[in-house]
Amino acid sequence: MLNKDIQICAFDSNECNGKIKKVGDKVSIPETNTELISCGMFLCVFHYNKFILNENHRLEKILQVCSHPKHELYLNQSNKSFKQQNPSLINIPKRLINILGLEENAKICNRCKRNTDKDPEYLQTEEYQAPIPIKSNEDNIMKIGTHTYALRSNILYTQTELKQLEFDYQEIVSQISISNEISLSEKIKKMSSILYKNQHQLNQKPIYDSIAFKIMLETADEDLISFFDELYAGTNPNTKSDKTNESNKKKLVSLCYFLASINNKYINGLKTDIGSYLQTAGTSASSIDTLNNLGFSVTRKTVDRQKLLISDEHQETVNNYCLQNIEKMFFLNIDDYHNIHRRNQPTLLQTHNIFHFVTILLNSNPNIFKISAYSSNNISVHNPIGIDSELIIKNINEIFMSKLNKSYYKQNEMWKQFLTEDSYENRMELLTVHNYDGRI
Repeated sequence: MLNKDIQICAFDSNECNGKIKKVGDKVSIPETNTELISCGMFLCVFHYNKFILNENHRLEKILQVCSHPKHELYLNQSNKSFKQQNPSLINIPKRLINILGLEENAKICNRCKRNTDKDPEYLQTEEYQAPIPIKSNEDNIMKIGTHTYALRSNILYTQTELKQLEFDYQEIVSQISISNEISLSEKIKKMSSILYKNQHQLNQKPIYDSIAFKIMLETADEDLISFFDELYAGTNPNTKSDKTNESNKKKLVSLCYFLASINNKYINGLKTDIGSYLQTAGTSASSIDTLNNLGFSVTRKTVDRQKLLISDEHQETVNNYCLQNIEKMFFLNIDDYHNIHRRNQPTLLQTHNIFHFVTILLNSNPNIFKISAYSSNNISVHNPIGIDSELIIKNINEIFMSKLNKSYYKQNEMWKQFLTEDSYENRMELLTVHNYDGRI
């Protein structure tokens, strides 16, 4: 059985070729083929072109008629061979619009155009303008090297002359040496100068975003405009996916920093970040020094100095972060960590190890603003300086430490007044300090 979904051309023959199309409602079917073709019919490309496209094109040529008022007169005056030819139409010249009384979009044939300039009826009118003759004057001939050009006031050239002119122009341009073009080595030197200034004078961190890096270079020096784009074009981006191209852009940023560090060894911001990451990941000191010899990292000593510098600037860094995000919602995550390990074979001095430390992570969300809250006297409850360490220490000393720094004996004296009505056993139980050491 034949599959009903298979589409077959209505003129199923050996001439059928190409995809099968359905004749839609908006297709202009030629009047000469309305008996053969109808909407909804399936046609192959060959028959679609033959009965619809080509036929419409043929009919359009037949329907094109010269708009000149004396077209039939000039046609009868011409010889027999010209009568049989189907004349091609051109846009009417502007100088003939008024004397012929035609519209600007009217079309006439070349025969009528030539005869108009010979017709005494039109030549005697005041509105008639004669065509500008194309004269070959030797004074208008210019020679440039081995090339000769005819200069014309009406700027009219034949197709052959125009092609030759374009060919000669491209040949001359290819021979011109552009002296203002900056070499690749000069661009690398300029880039190195910019990156050195950013790191050691402006104290800026390396920029890893490709768009921000490109804008930074082009803003600092006009000679570096499109420099990053030229490097990116060398990665053959047209044959790669968007994800791969974005990854290559990041790699190019790192490559620029490496090229700059070869030009100037003090441009080491990227290498410092790599060395810090390697040490944090547990890489040995000898491995970091080996990568330093290969030019991919700084030495272990430089990493240690950088970490010490970051530690000294930690308080300032936190303060700056709080001030920059003072209007945003803060998230404070406290990890109160206890690590208890009991020894299987206790010693005389220690039965188990207890480690206790607290990790605090401060973060903010730029899309969430702080909640406005005011006291009864219309004063904002939010501290204008964000995390106020002095105020926190003051409140701890005055409010909490006054209670926490009391000895157990003093606290017992205060509790006794609340235990007078309780039994002796309960009071003794509450006042007993329990020690759960198994050896006691």
